[in-house]
Amino acid sequence: MQVEVSSQVSNADWHRIYSQDPSVTPSQSRVWADVIAKSSGARDRSRHYRFSDGVEAVLPLFTRRYDQRLIRVFRSPPPAWGFGGLFSTAPLKAEHLRAVMDDCARLAGAAVQIRPNPVDADVWDEAARGTAWQALPRNAHVVDLTGGFDEVWEKRFPGSTRTKIRKAIKAGVTVESGTSDKLIEEFDTLFRVSVARWAQGQNEFGWLAALRGRFRDPKEKFVAMARGASEIMRVYIGYLEGVPVAGIVVLMDRNGHVTRGAMDKHKIGRSYANYLLQKAAIEDTCKQSAERYHMGETGSSKSLAEFKSSFGAEAVPYAEYRFERIPILTADQKLRSIVKKMIGFKDA
Repeated sequence: MQVEVSSQVSNADWHRIYSQDPSVTPSQSRVWADVIAKSSGARDRSRHYRFSDGVEAVLPLFTRRYDQRLIRVFRSPPPAWGFGGLFSTAPLKAEHLRAVMDDCARLAGAAVQIRPNPVDADVWDEAARGTAWQALPRNAHVVDLTGGFDEVWEKRFPGSTRTKIRKAIKAGVTVESGTSDKLIEEFDTLFRVSVARWAQGQNEFGWLAALRGRFRDPKEKFVAMARGASEIMRVYIGYLEGVPVAGIVVLMDRNGHVTRGAMDKHKIGRSYANYLLQKAAIEDTCKQSAERYHMGETGSSKSLAEFKSSFGAEAVPYAEYRFERIPILTADQKLRSIVKKMIGFKDA
């Protein structure tokens, strides 16, 4: 497979190719790439591929702004920014991806890390087989939205989920969505409460979890997302007696993608506000004529998998791919594993 590669992607080409891929996620959009570059200190190094069979593709790709070549890591996308990988004008085959992997392996840096759209798992697996790229197994959950919300409600939501949503409405739970400063402030407060709860459930030091949360997801990041990507982002907050008790951040464009979720478990009680939030977001995503609602990374958490499955989401095993000249990413992963073992970390 012959390929022409450009290290710059014009806005026109990005939008044109993005608009032709029905599986594309909002975290692969131009507006999201701009937010990443402007708010995280990342440098946009995205690449435009023109294959000899007429197919075109874009790989959103980033490095830290001041990385030196010896330690430079190319990422698609940076950590905690959703899914990356290729989107294209036509379905990609393994030979397309191998050409892209070969190109990325020649980039001047220590390593390349790609977390692709989970629904493209099979073709990525085939392309990476027998190469120097390392596959790290992951697990996501995705809701099929074909047929519209009525079909999702009747055929994909289990009866128990519909009952919980009705109970939430009966309990007086209300939902507000948008990107206002008020909603961002309320979500950030709920998120910090959730970080503390997750730390306790995972047997992690609370101060360490809070520090990591502030580093990966500071309030300023949520503000930047809301201001820079208001056309594709919505914050949903659930209220019980006027008090914020749960929230989610959803990217919504050709498909939907839940990027963050949080709740105050003590205040939410048995109101099922988090169920009503997901119902509202899924219904709004269906109005966009979207085909999928990505519920994000699930890992090995049984409780999280059960919650996502309660909305008809199906588990989608996929992999993150790494190519390393210098084992920076492997060393980081081993160090994290050692720390987790030392503190008795467990995935809740």
